[in-house]
Amino acid sequence: MRARAFLAVTAAVAISAGALATMAATRVSNVQIDDWQMQGTATHAAAPVWRLRLSAALGNAVAREALADVLVSSAVFEERFEGVGLYRQLALDGVPRAQATLGHLLLLGLPGIVPDYVESRRWLTLAASREPRDAQAAYDLSTLYRNGYGVTRDAGLAIRWLEQAAQAGLPLAQFRLANEYRFGATLPHDDALALQWLTRAANAEFPEANLALAIAYRNGELGMARDENEYWAHVKESEHDLKHVSRQ
Repeated sequence: MRARAFLAVTAAVAISAGALATMAATRVSNVQIDDWQMQGTATHAAAPVWRLRLSAALGNAVAREALADVLVSSAVFEERFEGVGLYRQLALDGVPRAQATLGHLLLLGLPGIVPDYVESRRWLTLAASREPRDAQAAYDLSTLYRNGYGVTRDAGLAIRWLEQAAQAGLPLAQFRLANEYRFGATLPHDDALALQWLTRAANAEFPEANLALAIAYRNGELGMARDENEYWAHVKESEHDLKHVSRQ
C-alpha cells in the first residue's frame, strides 16, 4: 500500500511539474523570446535555442516563429532545412509573417537549398494580398515579375507590386519607384514624382536616397536649382544613414 501511495504521489508531482513547465513555456514573455532569438541568431548557443525549442514544442506561437528565424540563419544545413520546414508549417497554419518570410527565402534560396519560384510566388501572393499586406512580400513579387523568375516577365505587374510596397512604406521600394519615374522604361518620366519618392525614402534613412538627392542638388536635377548647401546636407545624411545601418 505504501509503495502504491508513493508511486501515486510521485506521479502527481511529475504531472504537476509538467503542467507548470507547460504553463511557463507558453506564458513566457515576448520580450524574453526576442532575447532568446537575438542570442540564438548571433551565437547559435545551445541554451537559447533549446529554450525556444521547448516553448515552441509546448505551443507558444511566437516562439515557433522565433525558432524558425534562428534555424534558417544557422551555418548547419540540417538546421536551415528544419527552419524552412518550420516556416512552411507556420505558413500553412495561416501566419502572415511566416508566409512572407517563406516566400522570401524560397525566392532567394539558402546555402544548400535552391530557390523554388513557384512555391515562393504562392506564399508571396498570399502575404501581399491579404491584410495586413506585407510590404516586403510585395517588393519580392515585383522582383519576381521584373526578372521572370518562374513566370513570364511582366513589367506591368512588377510596377504594380512595387507601387504597393512603396505605398506601404518600404524604403527600398520607394527608392526603386523613384528611379522608375526618373530613368525607367515602364513608367512615364516624371521628375516631380521621382523627387517625391526619393524624399520619402530619404526621410526613412535610406542611404542611397539621400545620396541621390545630394547629387540632384549638386547638378540641378529633378527640377531643382543647384544648391551646394543641400548637397552637403544630404551627403552628411547619407553618411549618418550608413552608420545607422551598420549598427543594426
